[in-house]
Amino acid sequence: MHYSIIKPKCKKEIIEIDKGSLKTKRKFAFLLEIGDKILNNKEFYANDDVEVVVDYSFTDSKRPKEKIELYIIEDIKRD
Repeated sequence: MHYSIIKPKCKKEIIEIDKGSLKTKRKFAFLLEIGDKILNNKEFYANDDVEVVVDYSFTDSKRPKEKIELYIIEDIKRD
């Protein structure tokens, strides 16, 4: 590994989900890939933990809803 800073270029998306249905996993920043959905849009050090969205649900039921901001990685620059 010859880089220490990960700079993702992301597209912001606001989604509505069933409250409490968001599932994430932790991933080292150097393992991020184009298409990953992350919760923070910033620069990371290569071995920072990043929360990546794995799954969520939205139903037409009367369950409480919440809006969250996602960032979808379109490109990654490594310095």
